[in-house]
Amino acid sequence: MVKRLFASALCAALLFPAFASAAALDDYYLARFGHEASVAKALSSVQSQTTHAERCRTGFFRQLKKDWSRLEAPTQKVLAKYLARPSLSKEKTCTPVGGHFTIHYTTSGGDAVDTTDNNGNGVPDWVETVAGVFEYVYSVEVEKMGYHPPPDASYDVYLQDLATDGVYGYTQNDSAPVTGSSVSYSSWIQIDRSFASPIFSPYTPITSLRITAAHEFHHAIQFGYNAYFDTAFAEMTSTWMEDEVYDSGNQLYDYLWAYMSSVGTVAVNAGVRGGTEYGRWIFNRYLTELQQSRTVIRAVWTDLAAQPRPNNTSSPDLGIEIPFIPSLDTALQGNIGNNFVGFAKRMLMHDWESHLIDLQLIPTVPPAQINTVDGTIPAPAISLPTPYTFQVYKYLPANPGGTLKITFTSLPASVVVAAEKIGTSGITEYPYNASTQSITVPLFEAGDVVYLIACNNGNGDLSDPVAVSPAFPADNVTVTDGTGLGNDGLVLDANRLTIPAQSGGGGGGGGGGCFIATAAYGSYLHPKVAELRAFRDHWLMTNAPGRLFVSAYCRLSPPIADVIAGHEWMKSGVRGMLLPLIFAVEHPMAALMLLLFMSAAVMRQGARRLRAVSLRGRSNAALGR
Repeated sequence: MVKRLFASALCAALLFPAFASAAALDDYYLARFGHEASVAKALSSVQSQTTHAERCRTGFFRQLKKDWSRLEAPTQKVLAKYLARPSLSKEKTCTPVGGHFTIHYTTSGGDAVDTTDNNGNGVPDWVETVAGVFEYVYSVEVEKMGYHPPPDASYDVYLQDLATDGVYGYTQNDSAPVTGSSVSYSSWIQIDRSFASPIFSPYTPITSLRITAAHEFHHAIQFGYNAYFDTAFAEMTSTWMEDEVYDSGNQLYDYLWAYMSSVGTVAVNAGVRGGTEYGRWIFNRYLTELQQSRTVIRAVWTDLAAQPRPNNTSSPDLGIEIPFIPSLDTALQGNIGNNFVGFAKRMLMHDWESHLIDLQLIPTVPPAQINTVDGTIPAPAISLPTPYTFQVYKYLPANPGGTLKITFTSLPASVVVAAEKIGTSGITEYPYNASTQSITVPLFEAGDVVYLIACNNGNGDLSDPVAVSPAFPADNVTVTDGTGLGNDGLVLDANRLTIPAQSGGGGGGGGGGCFIATAAYGSYLHPKVAELRAFRDHWLMTNAPGRLFVSAYCRLSPPIADVIAGHEWMKSGVRGMLLPLIFAVEHPMAALMLLLFMSAAVMRQGARRLRAVSLRGRSNAALGR
């Protein structure tokens, strides 16, 4: 008995961490969507009133999909709706004539937009503003910067109350790639309905809308290029894009300190880490300044678009991503090492070349150490094991007029060092002498400051930063410090868009889950459910009869799905009933041939019966004579 109890206790002790870990993961995701326990929810509600909204949750949803199989079934049931296109209550849509976007909104319930309609055209003025801003963003990012548009005939943008979730917006991909590609995916965007909540302050609603549209639409472009993208680089690019489209927004500077205070431990190509991925946009700005063109960033995405789907995966939802450094090095023709050293120096020297009126918004890199020294001193213990990180050390003269010599016992092969002296005579760089393993700074005068830069650039390349040849072509954007492009976006103000006549009722929208199939297969992300969802999105939602069917299905199926989910025998039966439909979706030509064959067989059988009836009729008629 004692042995049995001991064995049970041992098993419990071994399994408890796994259970606790799984439970913690479930609790984490439930809490992020406001489904935590009442006390915790009350506390988070108070906290949300004092914090600023998250920039974007695109990466968060990618992580949720990656972790989906680790969540318990009840948690999956609660969260499944957040992974589908939204279904707004009494949904209405606005698609400007000749526009590239369909704005989904509602005028009732918790997601209702401001219904003010000063021009009396049946569309709320704010919805028209949203449409105009997105059209402007499209004109810059696609028509002027040269990015390929997302693979959507009319891109869907949903307006919802995201202030309660504490986020500006996010972009999610559909469940299946577009026809003819294994890496390009369509997607949709969800943004806050008004940006009027205090959590978006100090930015005005129109500024919040503009920078969110510029940010999220580039995510839409990225999903179209290659949905297996590196999430951190995607955020770096989308955040950088905010100020390239709307230079007066300037929110991206708020994210710099998180990265600049950790440049020695957080690599430029680190994953999503504590919000530093938003601050790392500054690396993109350096590259565009060095290469004298924004198209260097587009070249990286063009190379990523050519990369095949990673091995051992069938969906970007499984979390396997393509690192961006190889594509960046391809675009830079093998010069990523010396380019990164140049980035570290520019971060220190603060000699930026663009967006000059905003220079005061870029903080300086804090030194790892500050020392007052003279003569010959040993170098600090430099620990930069991770490529694409750097540190700065600051020295002040103890006895002005002497020579400062910094000696190194050894340097890792991938670490580069140099000294920058800033004084009354200007800025002078002193390189590392490999033969003496030292850096010598002569005439360390009063008022001088010497900065030692130690940089792990991945390959130890000591050469000066290289601007590649042939140079990257210029794009057609003319934004310069808040001017150009039609007064920062007003050239495509919503009032200049042609809005088609609006019906009084709400239209059904895309979205909603495949409720019955999800209940039968037990997971929203099951491959069979994903196939049915893709069929819905690409075939049913693209025509009026299909949308009418989906709307009716979304109203009628949830209670049926709840019953199925509670009975295993029903799940098995429904899976069997769905097999013909799934076969038709997976093999449409074979299904069509089979249908034609069966139709021909039925028609032949019917013809035989008619012939038999006719013969019996003739026989009876002959006998009657």
